[in-house]
Amino acid sequence: MSFYIVCQKKRNNPRMDIRICEKKCELKDECEEFQAYKRSKTKEVNLQYNAEPQAAQLSV
Repeated sequence: MSFYIVCQKKRNNPRMDIRICEKKCELKDECEEFQAYKRSKTKEVNLQYNAEPQAAQLSV
C-alpha cells in the first residue's frame, strides 16, 4: 500500500508518493510533511511490537 504526502514545493500536483520523496527530494530532512510521516511510522512499529502477547511459560 502506498502512502502519499502533500509536497509544499510542487504547485500543480502536490500529492506525492512517499517512496519518491524518500529517494529523490533533497529537502526531505527539512520537510514537515515527511518528518511527520516518519514519526507516525515509528510510532506504528513500536505499537506493533508492544501489542504482541508475551509467551507463557509452561510447567510440567
